[in-house]
Amino acid sequence: MVAKAQAEENLIKANKAERAANEAKAEAIKAKDAAVASEKKAIAAKKDADRRRYLSIAKSIALKSKQLNDLEQQSLLAQQAYNFNKKYEGYIYDDDVYNGLYSALEGNSHRLTKSLEGHTKAARAIVTSVKTNSLFSGGSDGKIFQWKQQGGLWSGKLLKEFFMPVPSTLGIYYQIYSMDVSPDGNLLAIGGLYAENRDANYAMIMDLNNPNGEPKKITGFKADIENINFTPDSKGFFARSNSGHSIMYSDLASAKEVISSKEKINSIDLSPDGSKLAGVDDDGNLYIWDVKRNFAVTKYNILSGKLNDILAVAFTPNGSEVIVGDQKGEVRIINNGLPRRTLSGHTSQIEQIKFNHAGTFMATASKDKTLRLWNMKELNQQPMVLSNNDWVWSMAFSPDDEQIMAGMHSITTGISKTDYTIHAWPTQITTMASELCPILKRNLTREEWEIFVAEDLDPEATCSNLPLNK
Repeated sequence: MVAKAQAEENLIKANKAERAANEAKAEAIKAKDAAVASEKKAIAAKKDADRRRYLSIAKSIALKSKQLNDLEQQSLLAQQAYNFNKKYEGYIYDDDVYNGLYSALEGNSHRLTKSLEGHTKAARAIVTSVKTNSLFSGGSDGKIFQWKQQGGLWSGKLLKEFFMPVPSTLGIYYQIYSMDVSPDGNLLAIGGLYAENRDANYAMIMDLNNPNGEPKKITGFKADIENINFTPDSKGFFARSNSGHSIMYSDLASAKEVISSKEKINSIDLSPDGSKLAGVDDDGNLYIWDVKRNFAVTKYNILSGKLNDILAVAFTPNGSEVIVGDQKGEVRIINNGLPRRTLSGHTSQIEQIKFNHAGTFMATASKDKTLRLWNMKELNQQPMVLSNNDWVWSMAFSPDDEQIMAGMHSITTGISKTDYTIHAWPTQITTMASELCPILKRNLTREEWEIFVAEDLDPEATCSNLPLNK
């Protein structure tokens, strides 16, 4: 009996020891797991800190690049800023990185930044024809140009020039303010001002298959003709006339007033499906007219108080929302008559709102002498800011969305010299970044790297096609 009791006691002790060993093992594993997790956390924290540092350096050297007089150094820093921003997953359309690349490309007289020269007065209307892969511009000089790319450069062909048939102090008998290309690509609708008689104004239709032919006149308009919008079937167009108090419709043979407004309508736009017209006025109101219901109107008050003029309007590409721009420079996204979001940044009135053909970017032009490109998929990010020397009359994206063109009000470039060119900006950062290294002849030296980038970071080859300087 004693032996049996001793055996049972020993078994109990053994089991207890085994449990203690297992508990100690579990604690050891737990401690090891905690150490591994802590190490991973420390590694992740360091990785995040490194990422943030590299992205900060990217923005810093992008800004530095624009301050340098040495074009080669400027280009190398702009490219390195892009490299860091891409490698460390920064926002791809970062404004500082964009403007660093743009300044470097402009300094190298790159084709993506080349202005379109031809107009002798402001180009007040610019439109794109994807079908013909071209741009059309019309201006206060009475000229209409068609622009096509040849060898990567835009080349302009003068299609029409509307001069006064008899001597006149005005010098021009038709100034062009608005144009639109029909969706089928066959027609160009032209609107503006018949300067000799504002009350007997007319629009014109140009056959793009026979641009040398005489444009067809469509009478019945009063005062300026602006905001021409072709219908989706290419069989007619809407336009704003009579100093904003009339909205006209033309079936391409004649024109008639379809909306008469006591309030001055500052801008109109036609929905992509042609079923609705949007308009805005000086009292902060948005109007939506139902084209299929005899232009029945719904009025929404968007702004109240002082400085509540709304000056620009545009439907989103899918037609579900409306964008409006006001006198103070704020841009609002309107959904069913209610502001869904306000986009701030401009400091003066919005002149025009345009979307690229893919519908991914929205451009806003302001009298603060900037254009802003907003990424519609990431509106929490700041837009790319394109700076001008003057405000913009009109703008259009190129057929491939690689550039945006802007007709400037005027730019004084010297004594008695005024620049009326159409300015061009690239819009795709990846394309911009692919253009600098083929121009450059070397990478940064170690000394330049330490001065401009960082002393404690090993130099990298900014351009992989060029040898790293030791």
